[in-house]
Amino acid sequence: MSDELSSSGEANYTKKLKTSKKKYLHKFRTEWLSNPDYFTWLSSSLKGDKFFKCKLCKNDYLGGISAVQKHFASEKHKVIEKSINNVNKINNVAAYKNAANLIKDTKIAEIRLAMFISEHNIALRTSDHLVSLFKSICPESSVVKNLTCNRTKATAITNNVIGKYEFVNLIERMKTQSFSIMIDESTDKSSTKHLAVVSRMVQHSNFEVRDEFVKLIEVSNASAKGVYDAIINFFNVHDIPYKHNLAGFASDGANVMFGNKHSVKSLLEEDVPHLFVIKCLCHSLALCASYACEKLPNDVENLVHEVYNYMKYSSKRQKHFQEFQEFLDMKPNKLLQPSQTRWLALQACVKRMVEM
Repeated sequence: MSDELSSSGEANYTKKLKTSKKKYLHKFRTEWLSNPDYFTWLSSSLKGDKFFKCKLCKNDYLGGISAVQKHFASEKHKVIEKSINNVNKINNVAAYKNAANLIKDTKIAEIRLAMFISEHNIALRTSDHLVSLFKSICPESSVVKNLTCNRTKATAITNNVIGKYEFVNLIERMKTQSFSIMIDESTDKSSTKHLAVVSRMVQHSNFEVRDEFVKLIEVSNASAKGVYDAIINFFNVHDIPYKHNLAGFASDGANVMFGNKHSVKSLLEEDVPHLFVIKCLCHSLALCASYACEKLPNDVENLVHEVYNYMKYSSKRQKHFQEFQEFLDMKPNKLLQPSQTRWLALQACVKRMVEM
């Protein structure tokens, strides 16, 4: 008898424990929709008042506000939300007659952005930040929302769209009107020689004379014949009638370019008898100034060199020189180095010495 009572008591105790541990389920509350993080995707569920529905994931979930927060922070919800935000909404596309107009206007905006970066010589990597800046300034614009022109795309647009279009346009104008060319050789870090070609022609629209970069031609032979062959080959490949349209030629005064007997100038004059040739004025003026400076005493140039070298390798002397300028209330200018490669550099050095 006692065993039966004890077993029934244990059953009643176990039943009470089960009922006391029953989980309480929160009901869905409309106040949750006032949260800006939830109102775009959260809604009530048809399964009952203890469920909530995610409009993005298309699923019903059981639980209260803690379950809502947990679902909002889940990786699945974030991925779906990000993919939906990247899709253009119907009301944004409806502002245009059709989606093709939106795509066209977006392409125009991307090309103009790449043209702006190229025109002002800005680093292409800044396009990463420019696009984000535009989207933060004009969030209501459908074109700006659809804009994707980071540095990789901006580089591709500059090389494959803007560059090719301008090159084709320049070649077509060189075929139909007179032009002059200016050339110069350069050697890059990998010891590869290049020939820079710049054209000068008159714009028919406003009769303005413009210098435009044509091409950087790789040259294996830097002799007069090699440079001449590179130029003529470029004209022949693009069907440019240079014998009729080429009006002028300019370059530096090196013997390869402007020698009297065998040079690029003499070879071009054989093909184009009416060719107008002129040496680079900057090179010519630099040579005139160099020959004129030979008539001056060497003491002037030696003094400039010695003063600069005396100050250059001593931070203590430079500090004293700066304090001297501040004491006399002078403009804090540095002493200039007399360079042999910079044109007319000695005149600027002497002028700065006199000022100091």
